[in-house]
Amino acid sequence: MALFEAGELNRAALAFEAEIQRTPDNAEAWRMLGMTHAENDEDKRAIACLERAVDQDPHSLPALLALGVSYVNELDSVRALQNLKAWVEHNPKYQGLEIRVDEYSDGSLMDEVTQLMLQAQDWDRATCGPEGQDADVEVVLGVLYNVSHDYDSAAAAFRQALVARPSDYSLWNKLGATLANSQRSDEALPAYHRALDLKPKYARGWLNLGISHANLGRYEEAARCYLRALRLNPEAGHMWGYLRVTFTSMERFDLVQLAGQQDPSLFEAEFGR
Repeated sequence: MALFEAGELNRAALAFEAEIQRTPDNAEAWRMLGMTHAENDEDKRAIACLERAVDQDPHSLPALLALGVSYVNELDSVRALQNLKAWVEHNPKYQGLEIRVDEYSDGSLMDEVTQLMLQAQDWDRATCGPEGQDADVEVVLGVLYNVSHDYDSAAAAFRQALVARPSDYSLWNKLGATLANSQRSDEALPAYHRALDLKPKYARGWLNLGISHANLGRYEEAARCYLRALRLNPEAGHMWGYLRVTFTSMERFDLVQLAGQQDPSLFEAEFGR
C-alpha cells in the first residue's frame, strides 16, 4: 500500500501480484492491483482485476465503484450502470431505497440507478447534515452524469465531493476530465494541476493534462506531459500513440520516428525530465 500511495505503481503491482500468488482469493489484493492499473491509465487490466475482487467479495463497495468508473472510461455504459447499481444496493446505509415507477420513469437502467442515487443523496442530507455527507454518493452521481453527458451536473457533484475530500487527487482528476469532456479544457487544467500537486507520480493525471494541452493547441506542453506519464509507465502503448499524434501536429516527423523506439529517455535533450 505504501508503494501505491507513493506512486511507485510498477513496484506496487509486483507486490500485489506476489500477494495474489500467496492468497489467490484475497479480494483486497485484487482490488488494489486493479486500482494500480487504473492509475496507470490501463482500464482493461483494471477491470479484469476488479472483477476478480468482486468475485471474491461481491459487497466490496470500493471495488464496485472503481469498476463503474473504469467501465465508463471504456465507454461500456451498461456495465458501468450495473456496477453502480450494485454499489448502492449493497451499501448498508441505503438498504431501504426503492425504485418508484411513475409517469416520469422510463424503466431504463439509467433511470433506476439515478433514482436510487438521488434518494441516497436526499437520505444522506436529511440524516447526516452538510458536514457528514457521504462523498461517495456524490462521486457515483458524478459518474452517472458523465454517462448521460450531463457534464455540468457531473462537475457539480465532484465539486461537492471535494468539499468532504479536498485532498483526494483522484477526485480532482475526475473533475478535470469532466470539464475536458465538456469542451472546457482550459478550466480542466487547474483541476489536473491540483491532482498532480497532491500526487506527482500519477500517470493518468499527466496523460489527461497532456490531452487538455493538446486540445488547446499547446503541443509542446502536451508532449512534456505525455513523456512524464510514459516515464511512469513506459509500456503504455496508447500513451505513445498520443505522443506521436502530438509530434505530427508539431510537424516534427523526426520525433514521430524516434517515438517508435518507445524510450522516454530519448527525448530528454529536447523536453527535459
